[in-house]
Amino acid sequence: MDIVICTALIPGRPAPKLWLKEAVDVMKPGSVIVDLAYSKGGNCELTVPGQIITTQNNVKILGILDQMPAQASQLYSSNLAHLLDDMGKSQNFKINIEDDVIKGSLVLHEGQVRWPLPQISVAAVSTKSPAAVKQEALDKAKQSLAQGSSWKETLLPVFLLLAVLFSVGHFAPEKFMGHFTVFVLSIFIGWQVIWNVSHSLHTPLMSVTNAISGIILIGGLLNMGSDFGLSSVLAFVAVLVASINIVGGFVVTHRMLKMFQKSK
Repeated sequence: MDIVICTALIPGRPAPKLWLKEAVDVMKPGSVIVDLAYSKGGNCELTVPGQIITTQNNVKILGILDQMPAQASQLYSSNLAHLLDDMGKSQNFKINIEDDVIKGSLVLHEGQVRWPLPQISVAAVSTKSPAAVKQEALDKAKQSLAQGSSWKETLLPVFLLLAVLFSVGHFAPEKFMGHFTVFVLSIFIGWQVIWNVSHSLHTPLMSVTNAISGIILIGGLLNMGSDFGLSSVLAFVAVLVASINIVGGFVVTHRMLKMFQKSK
């Protein structure tokens, strides 16, 4: 008894007839053909969509199977179609045995049996315990601190930053210091929000950046006065950049969500 599962189904195209009547006639009595592509006409030439038939040589052809989703057949057939495209299609068809994908798919090639599949080299998995890994990281940190830079490279930037802040606070007007404080805090909060989000959460990250850009946009609109001065120019630049960021965030989010929508 033979069991054949036909799953070739390319989205948007009729099911190709891969299992002809002559092949069914030579099958053993009691064999079964499960045609998962029955909804598009079937891969078997004798398939009747929506029915289970028995041929003259007692071969059952299942043209109905409710518990198997069509997406599985479409995914499998799409992978086969892409594999054939990589192999050069019908115009430049070739078998590159150096390709890991092709090498792992070959069972028999030019009379030579290539089974079992060859082992593909993978990255070595670390066998160290978590405690050993933690201790190694601590040792590297201590070594880097022992070989640290001189006090000039470490303290000089700090002293320069303190000098700049003292100069701004001493000579700048009181109104400017209030805006400057809000500016520094917004930079710190934005940096903490962006860099602490996991790389896998791109869509929530877009939403957070859009919210921050919206606050910048409102602040820029409030500071854009009728007088053409430095504050108005900076406010205009802030509004322009925030608008670009908001529009770009919505466009990227829309494209990402569109990838998970079923095509019409």
